[in-house]
Amino acid sequence: MEVKKEDRRIRLTKRMIREALFELMQEHSISNISVKMICERADINRSTFYSHYKNQYDLLESIQKGIISDIKKHVFSASFLNAPDSAVAVLVQILEYGRQNAALLKVLLSENGNSSFQNDVMRLAQEKITDELGETKVLSTQTVQYLQHFTVGGLLSIMRHWLEMECADEPESIAKLMMTLLVYGTNGLSPLE
Repeated sequence: MEVKKEDRRIRLTKRMIREALFELMQEHSISNISVKMICERADINRSTFYSHYKNQYDLLESIQKGIISDIKKHVFSASFLNAPDSAVAVLVQILEYGRQNAALLKVLLSENGNSSFQNDVMRLAQEKITDELGETKVLSTQTVQYLQHFTVGGLLSIMRHWLEMECADEPESIAKLMMTLLVYGTNGLSPLE
């Protein structure tokens, strides 16, 4: 029984540390945040922090890896090119996840966020695009790379804007817009039915 209480305390402590980091990242870039600042904001001592993380970058990397892992589960569960309807459902799930973690993702995708998170999201999406387009052999490797950057940049930009607008539009309408733009470009601006 004692182990469960300790696990719960550890989870609570880690959550407090993470929340402190995100509060600070709303004001400062990660390079301007110290472990001391995080500890003061979380109201913990430095030894407690160091029992869980090496430094502020290790903390941020841990958080980012968890988010990338969550997103990866959704992204690789459907085909975007061969089954647009299931792709819309996947995008809806990702956007719902984004809505539930809006404050966190808004910070990570902002100027104060670490560029490694955005790069990890780009790599994940590029993996998916390569996976889907790689089998076709119709497009050159260079064209696929351009397509990856165009697609991922556009989707991230839409997501960032949606988060900045406090997720005002429903995830389904944003997902349909994303898929319409991916499949048909601006020629298909009437939403997928």
